[in-house]
Amino acid sequence: MTIGANPRVGQTVYLGAEASPQFRARPIQLLITSPPQPSTIDAAEHRAATEARWLLLTGWELDPRGQRVLHRTVSARAAGISILSDPS
Repeated sequence: MTIGANPRVGQTVYLGAEASPQFRARPIQLLITSPPQPSTIDAAEHRAATEARWLLLTGWELDPRGQRVLHRTVSARAAGISILSDPS
């Protein structure tokens, strides 16, 4: 597991309380389907995704069996993103 790295398309990430308060009660795993984008504030300050403090992540939320359940876009603190797996 890698913590605080910028995820790539095809990787699965774990998002918990360290990534955002919204995931404190119910952490999720997200299969990334689009390149991460800097948050609106980071973009306004001309930060690239690799330098952003907060990222917009788009992908499939996975259930405990790894099945896709919901396609969503979420905001997460870059330093709190844990990369669980690389694409096969």
